[in-house]
Amino acid sequence: MLKFAASFFDAVPDMRMELMGSSVENGHGTIEWRLSGTDKGVYKSGKKFSIRGASIIDVRGGKISRNLDFYDSAGIMRQVGLLPAETAK
Repeated sequence: MLKFAASFFDAVPDMRMELMGSSVENGHGTIEWRLSGTDKGVYKSGKKFSIRGASIIDVRGGKISRNLDFYDSAGIMRQVGLLPAETAK
């Protein structure tokens, strides 16, 4: 996990993670967040992106014991120019 995080910081050096909301009850919780930055190394586009996402967590002994992240990776790809913009339906 540390290696993944370090590689992402290298790829998006101006990365910003904003907490939008969170809750934990009976050992289970959610975290809503916004991730933004400039793509320097993921797709090497040099373009800025911003996405919202959510994490589903389990908490044991005061620490996160399980984490699942959900976000729109195609949304990032659209913002950095690798996929065409979505068309209105």
